[in-house]
Amino acid sequence: MSAHPPDGSDQPEAVDPVMLAVLSNRGRDATLLTSDQERLLDDWVAGRLAPAEAERAAALTQQNSLAAERVLERRLLEAARQSPTVPQELEARVLRASLPPKAAPSGAWWRPLGRWQWTTIAGALALAAIVAVVGVPLWQQVLQGGDSLQVAMVTINDRNPLFEPSDLRTRGPAPPPGPVVEQRFHDVEVPTSILKGLLAAAAAPRRAASREIEPYLSMSGDGRPAQVIVDSALRAKIDAAADGERMLVRIYDLEDPRAADIRPLVGPLPKGRRIYLLTLKP
Repeated sequence: MSAHPPDGSDQPEAVDPVMLAVLSNRGRDATLLTSDQERLLDDWVAGRLAPAEAERAAALTQQNSLAAERVLERRLLEAARQSPTVPQELEARVLRASLPPKAAPSGAWWRPLGRWQWTTIAGALALAAIVAVVGVPLWQQVLQGGDSLQVAMVTINDRNPLFEPSDLRTRGPAPPPGPVVEQRFHDVEVPTSILKGLLAAAAAPRRAASREIEPYLSMSGDGRPAQVIVDSALRAKIDAAADGERMLVRIYDLEDPRAADIRPLVGPLPKGRRIYLLTLKP
């Protein structure tokens, strides 16, 4: 991609490194972006980065499809803001041309258009071509499933925060379980077919995850999309289970203040989503 010089200028077109990085993306990685990475990409599109930081942003865009989506979105919004408004005369002519003719036309509607008006039309068509050629592959997940369920895997090395007081076994009769409202987790039996579908979605980020897991998550209903993080310790048990079975899974809502010591175990959490951790009962 190239940046066009001003009208009437003899300067050659300058290469646009932002769009080149977007076009170089092959969609092999769709790792969720951290807040620092989002700020890095936004500053890069706005031209506020030093050369070394700009190279880091370009590499991220080429490798991560979600980064390419964000960069393309910012570039298209910027182009839309800077584009001149369509003249009322041109708009009226286009609308008249779209109506069924009452009689045989005496001439083509486009002939009276001036050079500046044709430039505006050409710019709009070029922007539409960018969206069709580049934006459709990269925005397919956003446009078709902007609120889609996302799935990721995590390996937890220190499992001590996952041990609950109710899991400790003592001699003699077991004490009665405490009220559910006092627990920071809930244990539910989930069909293994649903759990295997989550593993498949985690292995292929562009594959849409099934929403069949949502009834088991006790979602708050606040309208935000969900993300499920599956503990790798749960994976071997899921792989060995038959599809017709049900498996006891422990689910944590990581926005619960009582789960503050568990959140660091899964790394940076994306913003704007309701995050749930699926793990094993100790």
